[in-house]
Amino acid sequence: MGLAAESPYRRIVWAGAASAGVHLLVFLTIGVASVESTRPSSAPELRVYVESQDRGREDEHDRAGPVEAPAAPTTDSREELLSAAAPSRSRVVGSRPRTVAPPAPPALPAPVTPSEASPGNVPSGSASPSGEAAVLTTTAPSDSEAPVSVAPVTPVASVAPVAPVTPVASVTPVTPVAPVAPVAPPAGIDIPAVQRSLLTRWVMQAAEKLRDLSLRQARLSLMHEGRQYVALLERQPAADSMDLERMTVEITTEENGRRLRTQFEMKRLAFSHFAQLVDRQDPEVQFHDDEIVGRFHSNFPIEVGYDRTVAPRFLSLVTTAGAGFRLGTAEGYRREDEIFRGGLATRAGRIPLPGTFSLPASETGGGAPGRSFAHDTRITFYPDGSYGWRELGVAGPEHRELMSTPAYIVAGPDAALAVHGTVNGKVLVYSPERIIIEGSLIYVHDPRRTADGGDYLGLLSRKDVEIARRGVTGPGDLEIQAAVYARRRFVVTDYDAPREGTLLIYGSLTAGSLSATEPRYATRYEFDKRFEYERPPGFPMTDRYEIESWDTQWREAGDEPSGASAAGASPPSG
Repeated sequence: MGLAAESPYRRIVWAGAASAGVHLLVFLTIGVASVESTRPSSAPELRVYVESQDRGREDEHDRAGPVEAPAAPTTDSREELLSAAAPSRSRVVGSRPRTVAPPAPPALPAPVTPSEASPGNVPSGSASPSGEAAVLTTTAPSDSEAPVSVAPVTPVASVAPVAPVTPVASVTPVTPVAPVAPVAPPAGIDIPAVQRSLLTRWVMQAAEKLRDLSLRQARLSLMHEGRQYVALLERQPAADSMDLERMTVEITTEENGRRLRTQFEMKRLAFSHFAQLVDRQDPEVQFHDDEIVGRFHSNFPIEVGYDRTVAPRFLSLVTTAGAGFRLGTAEGYRREDEIFRGGLATRAGRIPLPGTFSLPASETGGGAPGRSFAHDTRITFYPDGSYGWRELGVAGPEHRELMSTPAYIVAGPDAALAVHGTVNGKVLVYSPERIIIEGSLIYVHDPRRTADGGDYLGLLSRKDVEIARRGVTGPGDLEIQAAVYARRRFVVTDYDAPREGTLLIYGSLTAGSLSATEPRYATRYEFDKRFEYERPPGFPMTDRYEIESWDTQWREAGDEPSGASAAGASPPSG
């Protein structure tokens, strides 16, 4: 620039040049700083404190205003925990407004939907277990363009530290709540053994009177040692010919101002409940090579004999109306518990055997249902559920028919029935004189191998049940699957024949007396466990009741009785 020396404008020119140079330098500095600030490494650390509060639907959107969408942040472990617990990962978290210098207008982010704005899709206003709003704190680098002068956001004073963010359970998926277990009844008071024995004897005697008087309900009272007991009894007769009679008993008393109650169920025993029941013993017969599996009862003192190789074996409880047992022929020495392995209870009371029976009446009113035979007849059972018959001593074809359910095969006065075969169904064979077993009697469905075996056979005689001679039955073992009742005698014909095998009765045997069985047969009696709950059709019942279920505890009772009501029942004398 050409100017004359000491020109009056010289100083003005120099001042303008200096000002232009300074401004150029400032613009260059600002430009360099702007370029450097776009690098990720030069961006400041951004801390965001988020507090979830119930501010209505307007808080479901980002309250900081439109900002440039950030890059995916590095997830904090606490955020991962919340994300794992939530049904879906949160995309956007609402934050408080920030104070920043206004930058150049950025691009607008994608619109945020209300479902994305709520962490874990939890509805607004849901409270944490602690009673405070859940607080989430995250720290991550940002790619957003921001000047160096960005002021850090001051945390809200009420923001809790990350540690108490335990309300994760509040965002877990709702799982079905398991049903609340019923509250256990109050603990009972054990009934002392002496008191149990007293109450049992009293109720058993009352039950027999209730049955004899044909009553359905009764109320009894007992005063013992200054304490009163009141019993309510309700009898449920057998529903059908195979059911058992049952009775519900509730006893109440008072103790120390409290009203106590106990309740139990009883059942009436059928004769089929015993593996063996014998009324009287033949003086010429003793138990020797016999094995009895199931309860045994005798109305007389038991006589046993043994030698060095064989002894009788009672594997379940033995009860007797006598004072004990007698020792017959004995060689060597045997301990009592070797013979009575299930225990021996004496003076248990006599169980009388009825001589007459009430068979179920037919639906037509013409006597017992089923077929009746006026003469001695042979009955053969077949696996297809049928049976055939042919009159003894008369030539001719066998008649055959399917059995009804249940079936009753009845002999007329002075007639005998001879039986053998395979039973498929439920049947009772009755004779007022004699039933002769000519061969094995077995079920199609052996209950020892088939859980739902539904075959039942009862042999009921007012006099004798007899095993035929060896020429009829054939050699070897003989098996009878049935409940057998011989009011007068159970007889093994030709018992003194050489040993042929074992006589196995799987079910039950009741007899007035027993003949000898050896040497022809060793004997094994095994109880059919199904008879605990059902009996063969029309099989007779004893006069004995047995407690079926009882927790033997007193429990505090309310003012109202919870058992059977005995209103209007005529009580037998207690």
